[in-house]
Amino acid sequence: MNLRFYRRMLMVMGGFLLTLGLGTLGLGGSGFGLSLLAGGELRPAVAQAQPAPAEPEPEIRALPLAEFSLLNLSPQLEAFIPEYLGESRHPQDTRGTIGEDDRIELLSRRYPWSAIGRIVAEDTNGMFGICSGTLIAADVVLTNAHCVMNPETGVLHRAIQFQPNVVNETVRDVADVANVEAVFYGTDFSTDKIPPNADDWAFLQLDRPLGDRYGTIPWNPIPVSQLVEEYEAQLVMVGYSGDYPRERPSSSAGVHLGCSILGVQDESITHDCDTFGGSSGGPILAWIDDQPYIVGVNSAERVNPMVVIDTLPVTDDEDQPVYAGVINFGVDISRIVEFVEQNGSETAQ
Repeated sequence: MNLRFYRRMLMVMGGFLLTLGLGTLGLGGSGFGLSLLAGGELRPAVAQAQPAPAEPEPEIRALPLAEFSLLNLSPQLEAFIPEYLGESRHPQDTRGTIGEDDRIELLSRRYPWSAIGRIVAEDTNGMFGICSGTLIAADVVLTNAHCVMNPETGVLHRAIQFQPNVVNETVRDVADVANVEAVFYGTDFSTDKIPPNADDWAFLQLDRPLGDRYGTIPWNPIPVSQLVEEYEAQLVMVGYSGDYPRERPSSSAGVHLGCSILGVQDESITHDCDTFGGSSGGPILAWIDDQPYIVGVNSAERVNPMVVIDTLPVTDDEDQPVYAGVINFGVDISRIVEFVEQNGSETAQ
């Protein structure tokens, strides 16, 4: 696969500085932009000259507030760690980037890294995009609202897949790639289309209980002031960025060990974790008593268009500039927990 062609599939949506890496390849209904091969390998799909008629995609349903309790979420989520997975605090078992790029490649199949995955979405125009997400319950993934819809129009994507723990374009079991059946989102961007949006979060309901096999990561609504003061340079951000690894973008997640939440702006948290398109929806983690918790969800970046720090090839004749990051934004997990407290199921465990 030509690298420039691959990168074109993963470029960020122009003019909208949310960190969602959108593809620009329309496959005429021939399926997702990343197809599964034998042995669990993932690679970009290419359009066929005469594709077979596509089977109708199941429609993704937006859950109304009255049905939110069906997700069975609790404000006090508990971690689930399958015994056979084992645990590892290190992502290798042994770029709206700010300053130097501090990411390393996620290679571990152990918990909690196993519970983080790649989201591939096809919009109503047949365009593909990549985001990141985290299993927080057996069949529920936490990500961004702009990963499930076009934020300019509020129209839901036609099809969404969750690919758990993708490492070097492979999943542990092809059968574990899940389709999204329903979504519940914090905003449809109808009143605020300019990022950051403090309610840019969404829950994806999967068609299979992947959390039972890959584990689930709970959240912890630690006050932002406490995160700023007590967790400086101690947080971890994970995301499937469209610029990383450089020669195989989005083939594995990038992990920034030792980043910080800096404060609050426009009701969103600000952070200095290295990001790029595709890392939207990725978790910001804190380890508390040796247990990882989600304390934020990466959502947007602000860059300085006057300072180019790198270029990425898009076509044989075109490179995309990578601008210096000014500040990155995320969703404060406390907002999500508060919503669940007010609207969640009374029977959720």
